[in-house]
Amino acid sequence: MLFSILLMESVMLAQEPGNESIKLPETDTVYDIKNVNLYPSDSISADTLLVKQKRKKSTSLDAEVKYSSKDSMIFSIGEKKLFLYKTAKVNYGEIELTADYVEFDMSDKTVLATGVKDSAGVDVGKPVFTQGSETFESDALRYNFESKKGLISHVVTQQGEGFLHSDLTKRMENGHVHVQGGKYTTCDAEHPHFYLGFTKAISIPEDKIVTGPSYMVLADVPLPIGLPFGFFPNTNTRASGLIFPTYGEEQARGFYLRNGGWYFPLGPYVDLRILADVYSLGSWGGTLQSNYKRRYKFNGNFNFRYYNNQVSSNPNYPASKDYSLRWSHSQDPKANPTRTFSANVNISSTSYNKNNSTSMSSYLNNTQSSSISYSKKWPGSPFNFVASMNHSQNNRNKTVSLNFPKAALTMNRIYPLRSKKSTGEYKWYENISTGYTANFDNRINVYESSLFTPEVLDSMDMGFKHSIPVSTNFKVLNFLNISPSVTYNGVLYKESIRRYASGLASGASEVVTDTIRRMQYGHSVSPSISIGATPKIYGMFLSKRSESYIAAVRHVISPSASFSFVPDMRGIMPNYYDTVYTQSATDPDKINYEVYSYFEDRIFGTPSANGKSASLSLSLGNNLEMKVRPRNDTTGEMKKVAILENFNFSTSYQPFKDSIKWNDIGVTGGTKIFNKKVDLRFGSTLSPYAINEAGTKINKSYYSQTGKLARITRASINMGMSFRSGAAKGTEDETLPEDGMSAFNTDQEMEMLGEDPYYEPTSGYYYGDYVDFNIPWSFRMDYSWSYTKNIKKTITHSVRLSGDFSLTPKWKIGMNSGYDIVAHKITTTNINIHRDLHCWEMRFTMVPFGPRKSYSFTINAKSSLLRDLKLDKKGSWYDNF
Repeated sequence: MLFSILLMESVMLAQEPGNESIKLPETDTVYDIKNVNLYPSDSISADTLLVKQKRKKSTSLDAEVKYSSKDSMIFSIGEKKLFLYKTAKVNYGEIELTADYVEFDMSDKTVLATGVKDSAGVDVGKPVFTQGSETFESDALRYNFESKKGLISHVVTQQGEGFLHSDLTKRMENGHVHVQGGKYTTCDAEHPHFYLGFTKAISIPEDKIVTGPSYMVLADVPLPIGLPFGFFPNTNTRASGLIFPTYGEEQARGFYLRNGGWYFPLGPYVDLRILADVYSLGSWGGTLQSNYKRRYKFNGNFNFRYYNNQVSSNPNYPASKDYSLRWSHSQDPKANPTRTFSANVNISSTSYNKNNSTSMSSYLNNTQSSSISYSKKWPGSPFNFVASMNHSQNNRNKTVSLNFPKAALTMNRIYPLRSKKSTGEYKWYENISTGYTANFDNRINVYESSLFTPEVLDSMDMGFKHSIPVSTNFKVLNFLNISPSVTYNGVLYKESIRRYASGLASGASEVVTDTIRRMQYGHSVSPSISIGATPKIYGMFLSKRSESYIAAVRHVISPSASFSFVPDMRGIMPNYYDTVYTQSATDPDKINYEVYSYFEDRIFGTPSANGKSASLSLSLGNNLEMKVRPRNDTTGEMKKVAILENFNFSTSYQPFKDSIKWNDIGVTGGTKIFNKKVDLRFGSTLSPYAINEAGTKINKSYYSQTGKLARITRASINMGMSFRSGAAKGTEDETLPEDGMSAFNTDQEMEMLGEDPYYEPTSGYYYGDYVDFNIPWSFRMDYSWSYTKNIKKTITHSVRLSGDFSLTPKWKIGMNSGYDIVAHKITTTNINIHRDLHCWEMRFTMVPFGPRKSYSFTINAKSSLLRDLKLDKKGSWYDNF
């Protein structure tokens, strides 16, 4: 039943004054309305809810009041009151109030709502007040629609990440909330596990909460920890503020204050943190961090760190000046369908990880790489453009490689002789295609010490190349693919070389290389033809016994052969090769010669070949699998099981080379067994040629030297086993959460776990390892063996074990360790223990031995709002115990 307030007023005016009432049909339900005192004599007066009589009398509200109830309604004409029973609802503008008992006083435009007791004496139908996005439940509520003030008894409201509990609350017309007798917590339990208790407070929605004297209560036990006042931010907007540092002591740099500074919100899309580290022995460091995001456009983060480390008495910690730059940028796919830009930059000084990283994985990492790319497509056109910058560095040998700038313009393959109206199979000439590719690249390979010096300009390998291929393909005998082609190649370099012989005092001569530093363009037209075949051979074994577990075994052999030929174009195209002759130092009558290219070792090579060339590529693939009958399944449906997923051989032969015409033979294989729980991979490289004392291949077969068919230069076996129990009862999802994050609340904790602690300010979470309590246990073993030999033999042989198990639904224990079989020692080991305490968590991590010996014990509140509410005890390789 739904009425308007205007109809109700007209009914009342039609009645005689008195205590008469209009009563709707009653039911057998008995209501026990609680006596709720919303007006304590020593606090807030009921008159504060009423509009002062001196104000001009208002006869109507700003909006229509709508009301309904499930059980009954009672109109009291004399008192000008409306009583609603059972699932009562009152709507006024954006305000909605529901309760099992509602009393609406039309004379002062106030409403009183409470719950009722059911037959078992349990409170039901408590008032639920909703205004816009704000919703809360209370024991009792009185609200004035005209003054927009209200009194609320025993209410819990969510304020940002926290929850505000109050005994008595007064809501002011400006939205401010005055609280008498309350507590603040980030625990969402009905009876919170911890809270800050206070006698009075003021909450300003979407701004802040300010309390009077407060004290800490943990598990209903008041702690002797008090504060003269409390201040809790409660806003979605950002504001500048101080970032308090952490303190401690290091073995190498002394006492410290770390990560202290200031936070700046730079508009609605960007923020900035300026942090500093100071050490008592003279070292210092600074950090700039920025996060930016624009919805449906792009997002990213930037982090730059610089450390000036002073030498200490410990020789393991030398003086150094280190830097680190990290930048990540990604574009939303919806931002622009034809243009993309992305960046993933990780550049640092080669000694940064060793001297400044507190992360185990960063300390052990010896390589870093970066990439920045831009791409552009033109709809309706075959052209695409890509520009990029790439970086890689090796921290062990201190070398840095850069590709910058690097750009490519490509035209997708087109078929100019195809008709848009053609049907059926294409004729041979309709398969003629062409395209275009233009590349510009600049490579730099230097040692870190020379990176910002003029030597970089001398080491630049810069070049331009463009190609226009014209090709077609057709089949002969349904299995032979023939592909003739003609390709125009052109290259442009800033320098070329010439070589000549220079005489020595001994009468011998040596080769001298002269670099000609001027632009030179080279080009060629290269016809070629390739012929290839890839047949398949099947072998099948069928079991004759119907009760046999193995029903069939199938062997698939995939041989492949391809031959390519490029004719000699010398005399037709420009020649970019020359020969230099030298006299032997040991035999004066012997003349040595060397053929070289003017563009030798250039970034795109020489555009033409020196004479004719050809290559024959051979490979043989094998796949072995079987079908088995179910042992316990009555459906009779057979299952496919792989015995060998692949077992492949490959090599190539170049008939027009002067020597060493065969390339090495590659062998690879792998399979998954035990219901794909065990992954086995193996491989090797075999050389048919012998080597000299310097380890260089010579044109002599290994068989003629040793009587063995081939020389093993490399071999490896890798095996991984992964087992886990089923998901916990009542759960099915065994994957990571969508955000891939977990609530780690300390930088040191994340570093100890081998993760970089990049804090996400909006969620309060750190990116890192995910603790999955749905899996009672998991176990993984990785075995690795590798062999390499040229002159000296090198063998690596190791086993790595990792696993975890849930001791209880809230306890997770994990371990990661390994053993170096060659060195006969245990590799890096760590132990992790995690306890979920609902709104708190406990974590213990330990590296029990080795150069990174450390431990960390933390109990902390999960919420980012109270991230400093923690007990933290640690001792690590970089901090004094």
